[in-house]
Order: sequence, then structure tokens, then C-alpha cells
Amino acid sequence: MTVLVTGATGFIGLNLLTEIAEEEDVAALVRPAASTARIPDGVTVVEGTLTDDSLDAAVATTEPDAVVHLGAATYAETEMQSTNVGGTERLVAAAAEHGVERVVFLSTIGAHPEVPSDPNSTYQQSKVAAEELLFRRDHPFDVSVLYPTYIFGPLDYRLARYDLVRPIASNRVLVPPLYTYDKYNIVHVDDVVGSIQHCLSAGADGRHLVTGPNLTNGQVLGTIAHHTPGRCRVIDVPFGLTRWGIKPTLDVLYRVGVSPVPGEGFLERGDFGTVRPELTERAPVRQRSWQSALTETVDWYESVGLL
Repeated sequence: MTVLVTGATGFIGLNLLTEIAEEEDVAALVRPAASTARIPDGVTVVEGTLTDDSLDAAVATTEPDAVVHLGAATYAETEMQSTNVGGTERLVAAAAEHGVERVVFLSTIGAHPEVPSDPNSTYQQSKVAAEELLFRRDHPFDVSVLYPTYIFGPLDYRLARYDLVRPIASNRVLVPPLYTYDKYNIVHVDDVVGSIQHCLSAGADGRHLVTGPNLTNGQVLGTIAHHTPGRCRVIDVPFGLTRWGIKPTLDVLYRVGVSPVPGEGFLERGDFGTVRPELTERAPVRQRSWQSALTETVDWYESVGLL
């Protein structure tokens, strides 16, 4: 099987290429300015982008049986419409024209029909719009869509999870306001890669959740702290104490010029991928533990000298 991978130099792309390069005939769509140094041997590199005719040329040149569509704009909101939606539309047209048999699309958990999407998230809404191009039209190819939650694992060269690990690794004790009261649903990058492989080999059409268990802030930070080189201790301070004690104190210190920031931000309670209980721990493949996802991320950061 010949597989063309978009977004090949990203976190999931590099993990996927590392896994399948010896088993499949793989081509990587790479932007002209991107480095190819980390792409495994044996992978064909094809220059192109999702936003112009070079995408069609790449599909025509490589003649893939399947396309794994990982490429997306995740930070620049101004690019999300042209890349995530427009790029998917170009890919759909190219796949239909050049005889692609299957498209595997990496979406996000907030775009799944059974999970409420955030109307204020440009990224989530761009993924929802991209999926309409896949599911609300007839195509000559099969479609598989994956919906992962919060992904951890090695080869995170873009440091997508580093901001969570760094404060723990650089402090002996972690107390508010060094952390906020977030909640998580974490999956290993191997679960995502394995699910992509499953869709390629088993012909698994349709939508597939890739979810872990819902986790508390204490579970996640405590596991990272136990595994980081400095053996940081996370003090689990009740949210009520932060709300009625730490925040007012920081507000006063901010007003008198002692604290550089007010306390308001420390009451934030972020949600990183949690789902309803009946949607947890779902994937088309056997999953790795969330603990291994965290510890292997920490190990990788340490191996490249970041911790």
C-alpha cells in the first residue's frame, strides 16, 4: 500500500512515519520551508502545501492508495479556514481525481457529534466544517475519521506539552498559583498511530473515538511530578482555599506592586478533552495507559536535554 501523509513533520506525523515507514510505501507532504531532518529513512518527501495547487500535484505524483490527513493550522486563527477547511476541500478533490481508495482524517474530540463543541474555538469549528466535506458528500473513496482527546508521547519537537511539564520539573514544590484546577482526558500518541493503522488495514469506515479516562488535575500533575528528575511535590490545595484565600491575597499584593499579576487567572478551570463517562476509554485498538503517556513524554524531554 502506498500512503501519503499530510502534516508529516508534526508530532503525530513523525510518530506515524516512524511506525509505518518499514511496512508501507510512504510519502510525506512537506511544506517547502520545513525541515526534513527528522523524517525516517525510506520515506519519500514531496514538497507542497494544503493551500495551493501543489497538493494536487503531490497526490498525482505519488499515486497513493490512501491519504492520512494530519495537516492543520492549530495556532494561527487567520490560517484555519484556508488550511483546515480549504485544504481539506482541495485534498478531497485531488483524492477523487487521482483514484485514492481511502482518506483517514485526524479530527479533534470537540468535533465529534456526541461531544459538545466550543462555538468560540475557531480550531474546533474549522474541524467541524472540514468533516462536512467528508461526510455530507458522496466520494469514490472510503472515509475514516479519528477523534482523539489530549495526546501525550515522545517526539514532541514542537513542545506542545512542555509547558505542563516544565514547571513541575523546575520546582521542588508545586502549589497554586503555579497550577490551575484543570481536568484532562489523556491518550498515548501510540493509540492515535495504532488507530490510524487500523483504519488503513482493516477498512474501518466512519467515526472513531480515541479517548482515555477522565482525570483530575491532581492525578495528572502528581504522576508527572513523581517521574520528573527533581521529584517535585504537588500540594493539592482545595479550590475553595485558592478562591477565598490565595486569590484575594494575590489581588492585594498586585495592587501594592508586590505581585506581578493579579489572582483572577488562578481560578481558571480548564478542560483538556474530557468526555461523558460512557465515551471514555474508547479506541479501535488496544490502548496504552495514560500513565505511560505521561511518563514517556517526560522521559523524551529528558533524553533531548530539556529537563
